[in-house]
Amino acid sequence: MKHFLVTPMDWGLGHAARCIPVIHELRAQGCEVSVAGSGDALAWLQKEFPGMRSFDLPPYAPRYARNGSMVVAMARQLPRFVNTITAEHSVLEALVKRESIDGVISDNRYGCWSANVPSVFITHQSNVLMPKRFGLLQSPVRRLSERMINRFKVCWIPDFPAHESLAGAMISFGRIDVKSKVRYIGWLSRFDGNVAMDEPSLDVLAILSGPEPQRTVLENIVYPALAGSDLRFKVVRGLSRSRQKTDDPRLVNFMTTGELQGAVHSAALVIARSGYSTVMDMQALGKKVVFVPTPGQTEQEYLAATLMEKRIAFSMPQKDFDLGTALDQSRHYTGFTPMPVNHLLRDAIRELLNDNFPKR
Repeated sequence: MKHFLVTPMDWGLGHAARCIPVIHELRAQGCEVSVAGSGDALAWLQKEFPGMRSFDLPPYAPRYARNGSMVVAMARQLPRFVNTITAEHSVLEALVKRESIDGVISDNRYGCWSANVPSVFITHQSNVLMPKRFGLLQSPVRRLSERMINRFKVCWIPDFPAHESLAGAMISFGRIDVKSKVRYIGWLSRFDGNVAMDEPSLDVLAILSGPEPQRTVLENIVYPALAGSDLRFKVVRGLSRSRQKTDDPRLVNFMTTGELQGAVHSAALVIARSGYSTVMDMQALGKKVVFVPTPGQTEQEYLAATLMEKRIAFSMPQKDFDLGTALDQSRHYTGFTPMPVNHLLRDAIRELLNDNFPKR
């Protein structure tokens, strides 16, 4: 039995969420799986897979800007991120040796590659989008990303190519040697889109996520608006390690995948961040959604704008959020169409087990 280590990034819960179907498929193909990570992402996977072995990695623990430029906020933290990448690589190599790891699957942790076993990098954003006023940084940032991805043996893209793509402009490679490593594995969702849906018992489900302080900022906008309405609602705060109890049973710290899928199924409308993993989850269940992108997070702003342009989902800037407008405008958007059956992940894992990677 081969032993694989899965290592999701700790920027919110999205990277951990899309590792869930990867873990299930590895197990379905007879592998032992362990996870390594940090923060809420690791804590959440420990709850999702209580019997699975887990290990700590150095945390990235990014802090988003409350006001001002997100690029500047990230730039100030860049030295710490570089140190984290170096430290996590050292920890990873020690784990590979000590725990007899046969392969590593890293979701956006650039330091989680090994010189001794096959290593896979999962990303939907090889081309990191920059705000217009920082457009000159676009090419240098992409080249840096590609150079780090090139340390891995293969790069998995959780998307479909060409016209079926959700990620769109976020997927782009300049270097031929990186392009040759790319394997599309289709959309990944922790949710089962084949489960039958009942009549909605909630008018609105709000799903909060992402690093602070913006997660709390959105909660302080959305929850009072819902609480002051006559809507049937629930707010999932996305705090997997919090033991703080709330006075309102409609305000929930955390839900497991099964619990959250049930809540999403039961809601006529979902309010959420437009992170890529959330978009894939909503696609899987064919939901009607209002997106509120994290301010300054270019990826989420791009996805929200693209889906709004396609008339799939309405979106509003956080600073302008108004519940009445969100409810009214959402009626004019189609919502997502459930995703097709996807065997690309299964095939990619078979290649991994056979060490049958794309040739350079």
